[in-house]
Amino acid sequence: MAYFTLSGISGCHSPLSGITTGYDIKYNDEKIISYMKRDIKRNSNNGWIDEFIVVITFENYTQLFKFLDISDRDTFYNSLP
Repeated sequence: MAYFTLSGISGCHSPLSGITTGYDIKYNDEKIISYMKRDIKRNSNNGWIDEFIVVITFENYTQLFKFLDISDRDTFYNSLP
């Protein structure tokens, strides 16, 4: 089985890496059914924020990986199988 870890995803701000809690979250990339890019604008206290998202559907759940930088998002997206 092949895995990727949350701590290995540069620039991901949500979900936060599990490294700080003493363990790392692992995802099995063999369970990926589909994935896509999605861009949204989100309102915050300081105005609008661009979020760049990779939506991954695994065998039994969907996970959103959110980035504030498009190049970090594209690097992660291109690394997926």
